[in-house]
Amino acid sequence: MKKMIIAGAALATLGMVPSSALFASDEVLELKRRLDLLENRVEAAPRPEAEKSSITKGLAFGGLVEVEANYQDPSDSKATSDLTLATLELGLEAKVNPWLTAYGVLLYEQGENSDNILVEQAYIRMKSESSPFFAEVGRLTQSFGSFESSMISDPMTLELGESKLHASVKAGYEADGITGSLSVFKGDVQKAGESEINSLVAAFSWQKEVDSFRYGFGASWTNNMADTDGLQDGFTDKKTTDFVGGWSANAIAGYGAFELRGEYLGACDSFTDGEYGGKQPSAWSVEAGYDFEAPFSLAVRYEGADDFETNDSRYAAALGWEVAEGAGLAFEYQRAENKADTADTDTFTMQLAMEF
Repeated sequence: MKKMIIAGAALATLGMVPSSALFASDEVLELKRRLDLLENRVEAAPRPEAEKSSITKGLAFGGLVEVEANYQDPSDSKATSDLTLATLELGLEAKVNPWLTAYGVLLYEQGENSDNILVEQAYIRMKSESSPFFAEVGRLTQSFGSFESSMISDPMTLELGESKLHASVKAGYEADGITGSLSVFKGDVQKAGESEINSLVAAFSWQKEVDSFRYGFGASWTNNMADTDGLQDGFTDKKTTDFVGGWSANAIAGYGAFELRGEYLGACDSFTDGEYGGKQPSAWSVEAGYDFEAPFSLAVRYEGADDFETNDSRYAAALGWEVAEGAGLAFEYQRAENKADTADTDTFTMQLAMEF
């Protein structure tokens, strides 16, 4: 299963994460949160300044390990089970000065990338503390969609809309709970006869917290929906006669230990060619979560899709237990209601995870 590097997977993997962490606008923000926490712990350690190495000064490291066991029971065949190292993730932050920082993320997912370690993100971020404007250059996960989730499994919006592994130039604004950005990159899916930097992603989000009540919304747009990870393999030689745009909208509201979120993502029009010719793929997800006073959390999700994969709808529930600081155990049940020619499937998943 694909994983959001940080953000939505945090509560599922660690059992219990403060609700405010789920406000991250994308996985990059959650990575920065983890690395900042690690950096603060390192700086808080009693170590004379003279003993600090010039090589390690300004560096912070973080990581995530997830091991999963699952049992699948299709309605038309025998049940299967598996045990996998679902995720190994290593993150690095190198701060050169107050306005220039480099980030890197290495990712291994069993069954993905032919068992190779992948450079999922590697970029340079330029932002002064005195300015709300920023720029990022390098390999980025595009800000198309939000994909926040407290479950072990990915939401269908992520399966349809996530777009990774592109070298990009991104510029934006972030201050007072408002984030806006525009990124430019060369998509893998190109118009026939072209090979250009011609794909765009624009995103906006706004979040606010008043006492125990928090809320926010976001939206994003791309001019090249065919280039998402979930759709690009449906185009022969990754060529298309014309680009079709895509859009997404999401909202979140929470009070105390309770949180509710929803998201819609889809193409702006029907595709004219490829596997999705004449189709207009879309997906939606609604999820609710609750953090108990004890180290337990509960989340439920209902979602669906049109003109994408075989699932008509899925519903799931997950229970998380924080067994130690930075480590947790989670259990999830998911029911996939599929199209008439595909079997419905029940899936049980157990995940042990630790971040460091």
